[in-house]
Amino acid sequence: MRSDRRYSDAYDLFHYYAANSKWDLITNRCSGPIIIALCDEGKLDEDLELYKHFLLRARPSYRAQLALAQGLVDAGRIDEAVDKFYCVNRSVYGIFIRGFLDLGNLERANQLFQELKLSDDSDSVVQASAMFMEHWFKQEMDEKAMECYLSSKEEFSKIYATAANALLKVLLRYGKKTEACLLFGQMMEKDWSLRMSDSESCNIMVNECFKLGKISEAVEIFHKSVGTVSYPQLCYRNLITKFCEQDLLSEAEQFFAEMCSKKFFLPDVLTYRTMMDAYVKKGRVSDAVKTVNQTLDASLTYIAKKVLLM
Repeated sequence: MRSDRRYSDAYDLFHYYAANSKWDLITNRCSGPIIIALCDEGKLDEDLELYKHFLLRARPSYRAQLALAQGLVDAGRIDEAVDKFYCVNRSVYGIFIRGFLDLGNLERANQLFQELKLSDDSDSVVQASAMFMEHWFKQEMDEKAMECYLSSKEEFSKIYATAANALLKVLLRYGKKTEACLLFGQMMEKDWSLRMSDSESCNIMVNECFKLGKISEAVEIFHKSVGTVSYPQLCYRNLITKFCEQDLLSEAEQFFAEMCSKKFFLPDVLTYRTMMDAYVKKGRVSDAVKTVNQTLDASLTYIAKKVLLM
């Protein structure tokens, strides 16, 4: 309901559960969505009151606390956010660092960054480095931005894909294609690839190639990456979507057929829908109907397998 912005329905359902269920269930299961929904609507004071109410019984979910901290920062209430959520988790440092950088308070952002470096959490440190890089790029101080990037390399042997992807995105966003390609190559190295790259890494580079019109290079990157990531279906879905966006339906069909032929994974609903929309756009109604039937068959097969495993 929250994802569909049906906030009124979400609130009604929450109040129903609050009246008819054990409170610890409400706190553990419902605190996140309802707090995030209130943040979405900018009802921060109401959100804070509800948060205090939750605290009387049990601490709300970590995700809910991060959402409320982010909501306060976005509303210009960063000091209040720091006061309430400073010790929640190291992930909250990124929210505060970005907030202070956006306000131009480099001293306070640096103070938090130095504290974070003492935590031995390399992923959080590298993600914060990416925030400083972006800050300096925005100021047109590329040399300082690249100094931040080079200093972050000290953590490369210890980081996972989420942190590496944060660097990759910033480099590409500010035109550092050469450095991004070198970083991606490093992420794909045999000793690190299972940890330091994932389907998002592949999709970031593929999308950049499509943006530059380098489609053959995108396909090459896809082939190099898809066999090394945990969720290759996400790489297939992204590539198929990009082909459809470029009106390259025959290429999309080729990779869709390849995806359907795989033994250990199948296209998901979003991939089927992408193909259906592309067929409809081309006036190929019979192919669209055929894809609908494939979707139904795949869904029923998936459900049957789940039932057999129960």
